[in-house]
Amino acid sequence: MQERKEHPMKTIKVQTLTQEAFAPFGKVLTIDGLEPAGGNPASHYWYPQVTVVDAPTSINLMPIVPRPFTIQNFEAHDHTAENLIPMDGPVIVAVAKKGELKAENVAAFLVPLGVGISIDAQVWHFVPFPLGKKTMCSVIFASGTSSNDIYFKDLPDALGLEL
Repeated sequence: MQERKEHPMKTIKVQTLTQEAFAPFGKVLTIDGLEPAGGNPASHYWYPQVTVVDAPTSINLMPIVPRPFTIQNFEAHDHTAENLIPMDGPVIVAVAKKGELKAENVAAFLVPLGVGISIDAQVWHFVPFPLGKKTMCSVIFASGTSSNDIYFKDLPDALGLEL
């Protein structure tokens, strides 16, 4: 009887989030490099319209729980960008380029607290991974996206995420 060999799981390295590295998937929501458009230096600075949702909008809350750092399941939205803002801890987000879902097109980014991301329409993504504790995220997109503009696809084999 021939012994079946297990193939080790392929892994991808979690990247530092920068505008340049994330550009194929969307944009980073940060004030880095921006000048405030107003405010009062004694109390606040104002950075309006860092991103815009051009439709009736819903603000959704998503507590995410720790789980193994493996990714196989993805979703995408044909017409809607998805804005994700971690509220009480950093998260890892896996994304893949628009078009056919392929392992070689998957990237993962560490999204620190105080920064968000806007994932372009048609970019593959899935539920973020918290780092060690349940973490609340805000998800902002066009109303009805989670029921009217969503589709799912799985990679043939899971990928591991390497910090």
